[in-house]
Amino acid sequence: MQVNQRIGSVGTKEKFVELLIVDINEQEGKVAVTDVSIDAPRRPTVLNIEYVEQKLKLKQWQLELHDFPESLYQPDKALVERFLAKQLSHVKSNAKGKSKSLRNPLEMRDEAWDALKPLLDDPEMLHRYLYGDPAGILAHLEALSGRSRKYITTNLNRYFYYGGMRNSLLPTYYFCGTNFQLQDTRKQLEDGSYDLSSKPGPATQNGNEYNFVTKSEVEQIKSFLKRNLANKQEVVLEKLYDSYIEKHCSVKIRPNGATDDDIIQDFHMALERRHLISPKAFKRQVKKLIPDIAFLRKKVGEKNYMRDHAAKPGVAKHGLRGATSRYEIDSTVLDVYVRYEFSNELLSVGRPILYVVIDVVTGMVVGMHVCFHGPDWCGASQALLNAFSDKVEFCRKFGLDIKPEDWPCHHVCRELTADRGTENSDDNMESILKGRVGIQIVNLNAFYMGCAKGTVEKKFDTTQDKTLTFEAGKVEKVPRREDRHASRRALFTYEELVKALIKTILFENNHVSRVNARTFEMERDGVAFTPRAAWKYSLRHSVITPATISEDRLMFGLLPEGKASVQGRGVYFNGLYYNSRAYERLGHLDEAKNFGRKPITIRYSDTSTNSIWWRDEDTKKLYKLDLTERSEAYKNLAWASVLHRLKLLKNELELEREQGFIHKVLLNADLRGMEKAAQRKVRKLKQSRAKSPAKGTKERQHMAGELQKHDYQVDLQVAFSGEVVTPGAVNFGNSQPQSWGNPNATALEVSHG
Repeated sequence: MQVNQRIGSVGTKEKFVELLIVDINEQEGKVAVTDVSIDAPRRPTVLNIEYVEQKLKLKQWQLELHDFPESLYQPDKALVERFLAKQLSHVKSNAKGKSKSLRNPLEMRDEAWDALKPLLDDPEMLHRYLYGDPAGILAHLEALSGRSRKYITTNLNRYFYYGGMRNSLLPTYYFCGTNFQLQDTRKQLEDGSYDLSSKPGPATQNGNEYNFVTKSEVEQIKSFLKRNLANKQEVVLEKLYDSYIEKHCSVKIRPNGATDDDIIQDFHMALERRHLISPKAFKRQVKKLIPDIAFLRKKVGEKNYMRDHAAKPGVAKHGLRGATSRYEIDSTVLDVYVRYEFSNELLSVGRPILYVVIDVVTGMVVGMHVCFHGPDWCGASQALLNAFSDKVEFCRKFGLDIKPEDWPCHHVCRELTADRGTENSDDNMESILKGRVGIQIVNLNAFYMGCAKGTVEKKFDTTQDKTLTFEAGKVEKVPRREDRHASRRALFTYEELVKALIKTILFENNHVSRVNARTFEMERDGVAFTPRAAWKYSLRHSVITPATISEDRLMFGLLPEGKASVQGRGVYFNGLYYNSRAYERLGHLDEAKNFGRKPITIRYSDTSTNSIWWRDEDTKKLYKLDLTERSEAYKNLAWASVLHRLKLLKNELELEREQGFIHKVLLNADLRGMEKAAQRKVRKLKQSRAKSPAKGTKERQHMAGELQKHDYQVDLQVAFSGEVVTPGAVNFGNSQPQSWGNPNATALEVSHG
């Protein structure tokens, strides 16, 4: 047992007991307790310890922790501030009958303490008051303080009731209003109206009076909210109140004896105001039943809430070893228009897309890319290639000379985190892993959950705020009507914009302090607060040095992967044929022509159909295959256009096959008709029954050939003479009639018809 523990009864069979231990006298085996089950504190009573222990042993009583009001534990400074605020509100109040002055509760507490101090500071007197004969003690306190006995006993009982501390003597303002309870139901008068005499709050000044809320209506509101808030996207309390009145505070009117089939549409009528609770009372009960955070979830949606409103106590680098452990990549449309440099007029070429790759552990921007296409995998792969490559040559392209230590990022990461978008498809991510450039894990976030990679998301804001200005053509979120459109204020060309972004990134990497991501070792070793210092420190103390990959291998690993087929005509991929002299010397095409097709895995660029790449897994040699003349019609095109054209081509070819099939049927029918006509003619001819080859066939064939030559000679004579010549008037070789080698033979008349 301890002081300020509560002794409570167990079960319902025993008499209800709720006693607070105020003092323990082990020498006499007694304990002083006060009854806390009553509202008005009384003088402590005495129990034998043996009796209490027996009750505890029989499990009729139990010891419990007792909670005192939180106001008793507040410091004096907080109590003074609370009193001054209340006093100011009281002075500003214009309510009649109120005093303009309030007593300081600390002064009231100290006055009561001074009156009881002679007893509380004297252990012998206090022991006698609790366990012995208290005769004369109260009179002694009255004489010393000049207070009444009621004042002394009331404060003394409160002192023990509220924990035996100095603040136990504070006025019990914190109990004001805590005993109010709603009525179960309303009392109805004889005339059908309700008794509003017990309605809390000020009287209604204008209009008819609303009714008050009861416990039954609170339960009714609970069930109403449970049914009506489940599928609502946004909660408007005014509309919710209207729905509640329509559902529970209206009557359905129909003629007597009418059935449901007789009613086309129900007619509802709302009850009078004296039967309704007010909108304020309804809203107050709704807010009690449903927290504000639930309304916010309904308003913005679950995904938006998790992204923009949910608390995020964790850190992005949790579970990561150090630099290059995980990169995050993302893209955004820059809030600036780029100037078109190939014109004498101020024109813009639109808003570019910025890709940023950032190291999660150190906050170091390790790569970037600016382009006008996308977002697509082409831009994302270029950003990753920049992140994994040396930055000195990259900056030199845009007129910046930096040292390697200014941007010492050319390492491949172990993990990559990206959005689950069209450019970051499963196929592209699988291609990265199979490319064996060093990336082992790819994390694809849920849709519309940019908060899952907050490191790179926040970097967009800081980079744009520092780089872009209104004068440079920045797009304002709330533009002024008198300003020109941002596209007419384009200032930077593409090269100038990239140069400005590089300078901003170099500044953030080398001169911006980053405090929250520091470790104990960094503090111990005095590492600077910049991302570059954290990057270099992490790499210097890493167990395994990150690998540096050659550019050609990086490019191959970042290209998307596809399935192709080796055929005798070449490597067939997406309807096109590819080949190269080096690949042809491998003999794979010959094998495919003679022993069947063979599937292979290739890499391709979605920006051009001109080439594909294949790597021999045995020799690790990379082969480039170009588009053959067989597929020349699709050269210098993007794959999106080609695939669209090939899809249309399939439809066109199918329509052609349909028409060809119709004409084939007609042709077969025509040929069968000709066969039947010829058969009818043959039946009239004399036919031999012999089965050996017919005699004179070669002579007749020779004669038929000579006749065809004669016809050709006729056509020549007609073409060159410009005259219409009958076949019988044409001579062979000269203008004189000649025979066919026999001077006695007559001319042969040839009939054409």
